[in-house]
Amino acid sequence: MTTPEYRVGAGFDAHALEEGVPLVLGGVRIDHPRGLAGHSDGDVLAHALTDALLGAAGLEDIGALFPSGDPAFAGADSLGLLTQAWRRVRSAGWRLANADVVLIG
Repeated sequence: MTTPEYRVGAGFDAHALEEGVPLVLGGVRIDHPRGLAGHSDGDVLAHALTDALLGAAGLEDIGALFPSGDPAFAGADSLGLLTQAWRRVRSAGWRLANADVVLIG
């Protein structure tokens, strides 16, 4: 069996809104009284893209690489997690042809 030239990954993430938590979307901090609750910074855009990239490469998902039960990732910058995941994807020999990220809110 040969490896396909292109693979498609689909990522999805959702977090509840919480009072007093910073709102971060796509790495941008938005001035708002409520933010997305999560173990990291709760950035659903970065999380969905991270999972899509990992899935397309056939690697472990975001929860396996950066478990919410691990204190090392408490409050983590999701763009930093995305960068680490991207390095794994590249190390596995893959490159990105296209990515679309859609926010539904």
